[in-house]
Amino acid sequence: MPITPNIIKIIFLSFFNVAIIILVILTIIILNYHPAEEIESPNVDKARESKMVESMEKTRGIIIRKNKKENPYALKEKIKAEKFSVYNPNSYSFKSKSSLKFKSLGWIPFWDQANAFASFQKNVGVFTHISLFWYSLKADGSVKKYTYAKEDKNIINYAHANGVKVFALVANLPDEDEGGDWDYKRVDKVIDSSFARRKHITDLVALTKRLGVDGINIDYEAMRVYQKDNFTLFIKELSVSLHKNGKILAVALHPKESEGDPEYSNGSQAQDWRALSKYADQMHLMTYDEHWITSSAGPIASVPWVKIILTYAKKQIPLEKLFAGIPLYGYDWGSDSRAKGLTYTDVKGLIKKYSPKILMDQNTKSKHFGYRDSVGVSHTVWFEDKDTFVAKLNLFNNLGIDKLAFWRLGKEDNRVWTALRN
Repeated sequence: MPITPNIIKIIFLSFFNVAIIILVILTIIILNYHPAEEIESPNVDKARESKMVESMEKTRGIIIRKNKKENPYALKEKIKAEKFSVYNPNSYSFKSKSSLKFKSLGWIPFWDQANAFASFQKNVGVFTHISLFWYSLKADGSVKKYTYAKEDKNIINYAHANGVKVFALVANLPDEDEGGDWDYKRVDKVIDSSFARRKHITDLVALTKRLGVDGINIDYEAMRVYQKDNFTLFIKELSVSLHKNGKILAVALHPKESEGDPEYSNGSQAQDWRALSKYADQMHLMTYDEHWITSSAGPIASVPWVKIILTYAKKQIPLEKLFAGIPLYGYDWGSDSRAKGLTYTDVKGLIKKYSPKILMDQNTKSKHFGYRDSVGVSHTVWFEDKDTFVAKLNLFNNLGIDKLAFWRLGKEDNRVWTALRN
């Protein structure tokens, strides 16, 4: 059969079509091929979001949780400079040796509520309780919402949907328009007589019912020693009323290592730990602010100091009720008489801006650094992060303490929660 021009044309078109098909197939394969090393982690977007500029905490008196004028938390021995070493995150890290399964509470402050709630949502699995810092004990003995607090029922509903119990916190810290510091006198208004206690207890129980929360977190700080008996009686009577209504009670405790020590004139002398633990369901020991906003610079919660406090607490408080406080913040001491409170996000901002050497104290398991600002003022920053937290986890494991209370959620080192899960 002779090869005609038409046959040649047909053969050519056939080869051409096959080539086109092969080219299309190769193109599809190439476009859909992604080497493993080129795949971007889904965490990258989250990391980018976390780098967004964070606003500083509002400069209201209520923002700085501890504002003591005395020196209740100072270590009895000064930290020696030679105990410090440069912290290199690539060559050094604390390793958790904890075998305990921890129960955790997180405080949600109204002045940073959006960030705190977001942190709670991302890490809800590590929490058994949250406490909402929303309410102030007023000078007349009434309980009112802080002016800028938002009673967001979404937080309560979300917690309950995830099996987390919720406290409403009431503090004797004046509101912004009142001014002043933690006020022991307004506590007298509600505990110095049986009538006053009944009225206050009625208000607190009603608050739990209105909100639909699981209990009350009493945070009455800087009280005087003469208030001890009335405060214990108040906690006893409040616990009875709350329990009758299916609610629970938590009490915030100042740290101390003994009774009657003048170095701990921070309000702890008004708190009879052994007596209070008979009635409260949870005892939140504020094992932080070893150095504070008006003290000299130093660790916020060194491991040796925390160990002293918790060792004494174990002799007074049943382990099933004892929560060890965990700080998630820092302080910046400059030329002013008052240090500046920092979130971990603030700390990261300073590190990025000034590139200081981060120092790790091997004895206290605490971190700090120094820098000189734009006007030449020298600053010292002590702060808490994942590594300092893991060091405390090892201590808790040794002491058999499996309940933690975190001050506070929002702008903290997110690696803390990973360490807690592991």
